[in-house]
Amino acid sequence: MPLIEVTNLEKTYVNDDVETPVLHGVSFNIERGEFVALMGPSGSGKSTLLHVLGFLDGYTSGSYRFDGKEASTYEGDATALIRNKKLGFIFQSFNLLPHASVSENVALPLLYSDVPENEWAKRTIDAIEIVGLTHRRDYDTTRLSGGEKQRVAIARALVCNPEVIFADEPTGNLDSKSGGAIMETLQNLNEKHGHTIILITHETYTAEHAGRIIRIKDGLIESDTIVTKRRHTDGGVLKK
Repeated sequence: MPLIEVTNLEKTYVNDDVETPVLHGVSFNIERGEFVALMGPSGSGKSTLLHVLGFLDGYTSGSYRFDGKEASTYEGDATALIRNKKLGFIFQSFNLLPHASVSENVALPLLYSDVPENEWAKRTIDAIEIVGLTHRRDYDTTRLSGGEKQRVAIARALVCNPEVIFADEPTGNLDSKSGGAIMETLQNLNEKHGHTIILITHETYTAEHAGRIIRIKDGLIESDTIVTKRRHTDGGVLKK
């Protein structure tokens, strides 16, 4: 059974009786352990699709099943719980707490989880180690570079051990070297730790780090292709 099943999904925003259709009947499946890039230009509907898949927004019609259950049947606390326990989010703008340490930022999702408090410290340390920031664990996040801030955001997304990590333009605010390091981290999470990764991007170079690219245009799927040679962060390629 696929982890994510999307069938004829439609999303229309309504504002002051004005309807704005954004998704026009999108269908695809994502298996556990895949690294999928949702790629398209601004206004294509890819961010709206991410919000639906991440339980951040609802959908107008069609079906979205997560782990075998229709997403629209989740309500209130159940929706918040699945976002906290099953999903992790990485955003372009980092969204870190200023003047708080790396550890404090990474541990934040644990405050709203059902993880026993006596496990919080180990989970935090382990997540920081995975992204290579152990030496920055007690640093104020305002002292970090952009690439380091994004790695803190990745560690925060990891701390509750989610099944899926959504990365929304994670390299958008970074230089090419820092962006490459972030993509290497995401590849590592997918290949070595088994996390399902869903990447939102408008950049072909970034999308080619994934194992599959779904191209979206004007709210429709334009193509859905397997990447036979995944791009290495050093500019080379990695055969599947």
